[in-house]
Amino acid sequence: MINKLWAGMLIVSIIFGVFVGRMDEINSAIFLSFENTTEMIISITSIMCFWCGVIKIVKNTKILGFFDKILRPFINYFYKKTSQNSKDFIVINVFSNMIGIGNAATPAGIEAMKEMDKELKSEKMSPEMNLFILMNTLSVQIIPTTVMSIMISYGNVNVGKIIMPILLTSIITFTVVMFLGKCILSEEEEI
Repeated sequence: MINKLWAGMLIVSIIFGVFVGRMDEINSAIFLSFENTTEMIISITSIMCFWCGVIKIVKNTKILGFFDKILRPFINYFYKKTSQNSKDFIVINVFSNMIGIGNAATPAGIEAMKEMDKELKSEKMSPEMNLFILMNTLSVQIIPTTVMSIMISYGNVNVGKIIMPILLTSIITFTVVMFLGKCILSEEEEI
């Protein structure tokens, strides 16, 4: 649906530009947007490649074990019925999200969902799977690297100012929604 909406708006804009006589402005806007998009993609891709490499290195060090000890009580509280293998992928996913590299967290998130899916006895998603989706959507970010890289690609030099507001906002929303989600999903499970 959204593809049709965007295509329709684009066609109407081009037709309107032809009738009004602003085809030169449309062409320059199109090529400028291509240039800006390309620069932003290159900037974000390079940062994502760096952080994906960092995650590969962290997996082979004691850093992940340190975060595992910190996160394990939280993971065990929310994912009581989940296997140890799923919990390991969840820890990697949470760690990646905490340092702000959501795209690098995706492979671990997919593996965690696959493991939880193997444990299902019905066609419906389990409460743990629903909580995991909530957790990914509302991840606590200590360092919002993706947002910072977008700001840097647009020439902003004061990217450090967003760290505290994003950290506080993500902690509050994460806490409220995860506990509400846990309560709601627990009630549904009992019914």
